[in-house]
Amino acid sequence: MKLILGVSGSIGAYKAMDILRLFQKNGHEVSVVMTRAATRIIAPLAFATFAPGQVFSEMFAEGQDPLLHINLARDNDLLLVAPATANIIGKMANGIADDLLSTVFCAFYRRVVVAPAMNTHMLENPAVVENISRLRGRGVEVMESALGQLANLETGRGRLPDAATIYDHCLKLSRV
Repeated sequence: MKLILGVSGSIGAYKAMDILRLFQKNGHEVSVVMTRAATRIIAPLAFATFAPGQVFSEMFAEGQDPLLHINLARDNDLLLVAPATANIIGKMANGIADDLLSTVFCAFYRRVVVAPAMNTHMLENPAVVENISRLRGRGVEVMESALGQLANLETGRGRLPDAATIYDHCLKLSRV
């Protein structure tokens, strides 16, 4: 399977490296698309070490294919957004395409999996709940966030599921 790993600006972005490596270890080709906020949490170079030439974070980077969003959408079987912040979920639910990841989503016509990761209060915000519902209604597979200790040391739902859980979930979907 060829997939795009979309990484948005949650503290869970550091776990995306484990997700990348697990898919690669099992023979899958992975391209990484990072939001600007994600690049503030984990450097694109960290991903590029394991996926050289397959890490993107800018919509119009010099020397980059101007139709990158279209070509990534056409050339991959799955779009996995993990972690998915309230921001990227809102953009996806409302058709806002103002960065590379949200533009790839708008061009993508195959299976999409979203793994939300944010504080429980954000996850339970009525706008976020509505956006998640809207995505599900459009056929996007939204995983349940894990329960546990959050970045602010509170305990609640909102953690990014571990890499193995996300991998297994995506693998099951690809068989359907």
